[in-house]
Amino acid sequence: MTEPPLSRIVRYRPAGPILKTFHNSEAFVRLIMGPVGSGKSTACVMELLRRAGEQRKGPDGKRHTRFAIIRNTYGQLKTTAIKTFQQWCPPQYGKFVATPPITQHLVTDELDAEFIFLALDKPEDVDKLLSLELTGAWINEAREVPKGILDVLTTRVKRWPPKRDGGGSWYGIICDTNPPNNRHWWYQMAENEWEDPTTGRKGPPEGWEFFRQPGGLSPLAENLENLEADYYEGIAAGKDPDWLRVYVHGDYGFLREGKPVFSSFRDGVHVAKSALKPVEGLPLSIGADFGLTPAAIVGQRLPDGRWLILDEMVMDDIGITRFAEALAGYMAQHYGGHPLGTCWGDPAGAYRDQQGKTALDLMTKYTGWKWRPAPCGNNDLAIRLEVVRAALGRLIDGQPGFLVSPKCGVLREAMNGRYHYRKLRTAETEAEYREEPHKNSYSHPADALQYLLLGGGEAQVIRLIGQGRGGGGERQRFAVSEWNELDGPPETRPGAPPPGPRSRRPRERQRFAL
Repeated sequence: MTEPPLSRIVRYRPAGPILKTFHNSEAFVRLIMGPVGSGKSTACVMELLRRAGEQRKGPDGKRHTRFAIIRNTYGQLKTTAIKTFQQWCPPQYGKFVATPPITQHLVTDELDAEFIFLALDKPEDVDKLLSLELTGAWINEAREVPKGILDVLTTRVKRWPPKRDGGGSWYGIICDTNPPNNRHWWYQMAENEWEDPTTGRKGPPEGWEFFRQPGGLSPLAENLENLEADYYEGIAAGKDPDWLRVYVHGDYGFLREGKPVFSSFRDGVHVAKSALKPVEGLPLSIGADFGLTPAAIVGQRLPDGRWLILDEMVMDDIGITRFAEALAGYMAQHYGGHPLGTCWGDPAGAYRDQQGKTALDLMTKYTGWKWRPAPCGNNDLAIRLEVVRAALGRLIDGQPGFLVSPKCGVLREAMNGRYHYRKLRTAETEAEYREEPHKNSYSHPADALQYLLLGGGEAQVIRLIGQGRGGGGERQRFAVSEWNELDGPPETRPGAPPPGPRSRRPRERQRFAL
C-alpha cells in the first residue's frame, strides 16, 4: 500500500499573523527574522513541504521538486536544520541518506520530493552549488551565511523540474534568522540601506520581501501557544542586554564570540545613538596599524578625559603608500578645516627597511602629517590593552568615558567580541584561552585604537601594570613618552628649560584643507 500524499499527512497552522503573511507571499526570495522560539524555522520547513505538495504535476503524474537546505556548518546542519525538518518528516518517511551529501527523498503515488542538506559558510563553498538543479532552497540562520551563497542560489533554482518535463508552478528561496548586526547584508537590504548599482534605487531588490516578527515579550509575540508558559521571561534571566536585544526582543544587535578582549565593552553604553561630530576647536588624533590590512581610527580626547571615537578606515590588501593617500583624501573630504594633531602608528613602523625607510616616514610623506610611534615601550601588548580597558571603565559626570560613533562599524564589531582570545583545544572542563588576541580582520582596527589612546594621553593615566597574566610578580613602571595630545611635548610646556641643540620644537598644528 502506498503512502498518501504528503499534504494529507501534515497538519499545520501558522503560529501568528507575520508567519501567515510569510506563507501567503509569492515573492521569489522571502526572508523572515525574529527572536528565538518564534516558530520561523518550523514555518520554513512547512513552506517547503507545502510547495512540494502543491507543485504542478509532470507528464508522469507526479509532483517533482528538489530543495537545498543550507546551514553554516556541518555540526549545526545536523543538530538544528535536519532535526527541525525531521520533526515533521521523520527519516523513515521516504529514503534518508545520512552520509554527505545528506538527502531525504520522498516518493508517493503523486509526489517526488528530494531534500539535499548542505553546510556552506564560506564564499568558496559556492562550488558545491554550481552543479545543482533546484526547485527552491532554504537558508537556515542566514546571518551566518555569506550573501554570495544566496546570490548563487538565485541562479540554481528554477532548474527543476526541467522545462522539457513540463517545468514547475513554483520556484523560490526562503531564509530565516535571528537578528544580525547592522553591518550585515540582511540589515542593509531589509532597512533600505542597499542601493541597486544599476538603477540607484534603495531598498530590497525586486522580487525580495522581508518579514520581521515581534519580540518575545511583545503582546504580539508569535508561537507562544507552542512554548511553555513564561518561556521568554525564563530565558531572559541572567542575560546581558545585548543578548536580550537579539534573542528575546528580536532587534538587530552585536553578540560576543570566543572570549572578548574587552569584556567591559557594552554596545548599549559605549556606542552613540547617532554619528558623532568632532568638537570644534579640539584637535583630531589618528591611530593606525600598518601591514597589508591597514586600519586607522580617528578620535578626540576631550578636556575632561572622555574619548570620542569618530571614524575609521579599514582596508584590505593595500600597500602603505596607497593607504596613506586614501586616508589623506578621506580626512580632507570629511574633516577638512578641523585641526589635526599628531598621528600615532604601530611602533614596529619605526623599523627601517633595506632602503632605510620606515612605514612612519612613508605615512608622513604621503599624508603630509607628522607620524610618531605610539608610546608603549617595546609594543607591550599588556600596556596597549590596559589603556583601552581603563577608558572603557571611566564614567565622567554620568557619561561614559569612551564613546564610539556608529560610523565605526568594523571597530564596533571588534569591541563586541570579534577581537577575542581563541579557545585552546584541551581536555579540561574549564575553557582555556590563548594569551594573545586572535589575529584576524578585526584585530587591526583594535590595534589602531590602542595606538590612538596611547598617543593621546592614556599612557600617562595608566602608569602601572602587572607582569603577565596571573603572574603575581612585582608590578613595574613602564617607560612612556611624556608627549600627550593635550599638553604637547615636554619642551613646549610652561617652565620647561630651553631646548638643547639637538631638540626641535614640533611644528604648529595645521589645518588640512585641500
